[in-house]
Amino acid sequence: MPEFLLEVGFEEMPASWLAGLGEQARALFQKLGAEQFLEPTAVQSLFTPRRLVVAGQVSARQADREERVWGPSLKVAKSGDGAWSNAANGFAKKVGSTPDALEVLPKDAGVPDDVYLSFVKRTPGRATAEVLPAVVASLLRGLAFPKRMSWDAWLDDGKGAFPFGRPIRWLVALLDGAIVPVTIFELVAGGKGPVVVESGKLTHGHRFLPRGSSERSAPVGSLQELGEGLRKLFVLLDPTERERRVAEQLAKHNGGQAVANDHGLAAEWRDLVEYPTVLAGSVPAEFRALPTEVLETVLVHHQKYVPLLAGGQVERFAAVTNGDGANADAVVRNMERVVVARLRDASFFFAEDRKRTLADRVADLSGVTFHRDLGTYADKAARLEALVQAVMSEASLGGAAAGAARDAARWCKADLTTLMVREFPELQGVMGGIYLRHDRASEDAARAVQWHYHPVSIEEGSTPASAFAGQDTTAFAAVALADKLDTLAGYFGIGLVPTGSSDPFGLRRAAQGVVRVLLDFWPEGAARPSLRRLIAAAAQGFALAGTLKRRREELQHDLEGFLLDRLRYVLAARGFPGDETDAVLAARDPDALDDPHEALLRLRALHHVRKEASEDFAHLAVAFKRAKNILGDQDLPPVAPALFQEEAENGLHRAVAGLVGADGGYEARLRSLAALRAPVDRFFDDVLVMAEDPKVRANRLGLLASAVALFYRIADISRLGG
Repeated sequence: MPEFLLEVGFEEMPASWLAGLGEQARALFQKLGAEQFLEPTAVQSLFTPRRLVVAGQVSARQADREERVWGPSLKVAKSGDGAWSNAANGFAKKVGSTPDALEVLPKDAGVPDDVYLSFVKRTPGRATAEVLPAVVASLLRGLAFPKRMSWDAWLDDGKGAFPFGRPIRWLVALLDGAIVPVTIFELVAGGKGPVVVESGKLTHGHRFLPRGSSERSAPVGSLQELGEGLRKLFVLLDPTERERRVAEQLAKHNGGQAVANDHGLAAEWRDLVEYPTVLAGSVPAEFRALPTEVLETVLVHHQKYVPLLAGGQVERFAAVTNGDGANADAVVRNMERVVVARLRDASFFFAEDRKRTLADRVADLSGVTFHRDLGTYADKAARLEALVQAVMSEASLGGAAAGAARDAARWCKADLTTLMVREFPELQGVMGGIYLRHDRASEDAARAVQWHYHPVSIEEGSTPASAFAGQDTTAFAAVALADKLDTLAGYFGIGLVPTGSSDPFGLRRAAQGVVRVLLDFWPEGAARPSLRRLIAAAAQGFALAGTLKRRREELQHDLEGFLLDRLRYVLAARGFPGDETDAVLAARDPDALDDPHEALLRLRALHHVRKEASEDFAHLAVAFKRAKNILGDQDLPPVAPALFQEEAENGLHRAVAGLVGADGGYEARLRSLAALRAPVDRFFDDVLVMAEDPKVRANRLGLLASAVALFYRIADISRLGG
């Protein structure tokens, strides 16, 4: 099969876009090629910051195709005297035939007497070279970018103006070495202007290498030639080859060992340059005593350098360059100069900040605005202290952990007034913990302050799980919960609620943090606070301050719905089916908002037991859906066995009575409840629920309600199955 090769050369594309664009291009060509009957196989995509390549095998020409086209029924096609009707003549003209030449066939073999006019349309296949220009145009226009830019281009595909992620500078489009003609024109007055880019056989190399003759072009005839030619021009086309080169050089600068934590930079480096060369510089000894978090912030977040540790200290750093390393010494000196300047500032800020304790800085928060309608961070600190107290009371927690939590609530925002956090906002919270340890505060309080902005990610086991392994999480959980609930109540209270994809204050992330604290970080064995009551306590804090612009009841209702939705989202992200999640969250007692962790336990049990007895649960779901529809919201009297008239009533009553108060965990109880399938099915088969006698009818409805209530303590199984 012939090889198709497309290389799109453009101005540097953001590294974070490239992997997604590569996969898009591969999938798009596979789809478009299949639609055009080119039978694409072995399709692959490669990329660098300046090019996107798609290649694969295609057929030399489209196969000839036959398609049966149906016309009107024979009853409509012929009039009473046997003449062809206008409908028949119109269909024949449309397919290029005559009515007499059309076939008369049944559409459905099961109804042989219902016949229609039919015609087999034969389409001869076209040469692949004729089809590919339109396929390439559709591929280029079909790529989705986080942000498109208009570069005054026009594509002759019937759609006109052609925005793209970055301006295109060259195109290579080949079918077995022959050029596939693709042209991009200039956009002039909304129409087609002169040619800007035409496809050809020339690719372009590295922008700066080889030295003295950079950005040379090279002829291309195939994917293999493209890769080999670009390598000679200092471009590594295959991202896996760049990744391997980065890993090898990074390990070389780390004493031959793989770097334990590259902070995700190695993957970013891969797509940042076309010819990666890793260099290493030194951190002067005078700065190595700075907290590791400070050094990593300067190196990782500000410079995109990987810290290299020795003996637990950051002594060196590694950086990637888009070069051959020939002037490495000069490059490293310049890198070190920038790093030293940043670290000198950090060292000065660190020394100045430690001249006052963090507790002394709480008063300074009155000069830092939280939100113009919600007061200052001093106001927030006071609310947090009261809310943490409410959390502790809800959970019946006291002692040293409660004291540490109250202290942490009062101090957690104080580092916003420090020089270090003003210069490095990424360190808020972290510096608070560091300064509290310097001030000899309790470790529980310091750890709570350090991590109270977390959790941010929704994945189970993500940060800060490892930091609290084997540690008491009481203070952290209380402060993190209070901080997020206060923020949510405040913004909801002034009407700044997330809408659609808009969430400028990160309220969805805050709500997911609330959920994760209660699911993953609440201290083992401690009573769990009611999230519903904590929402009310958070709203009360703003109501007392008089800052709410909405009724408190309305605020609480909306915030409860928002948090329930985020709970559903987190559970879905952990792989639970949507119908099982909905069933558990719809249970009436216990309520999911009172105890999200209890909802997680019930969901795990339902998921496990349902897999064991899927057929039983499918039957029960249908039966209980029917029962719910019958019951509605009626108030029903207690069940009176004396009114039973059918054995199926007695059977269901005995089964329900045997399960009321069933002991054991959720899984054991669900296994027991699965046994209700047979008596419930028999009840619906043998019993007329809506009997004429009102007493009998109410009794039968009450019996149904008692069966449904058994499941409501765990899940509303009528929601299973969609």
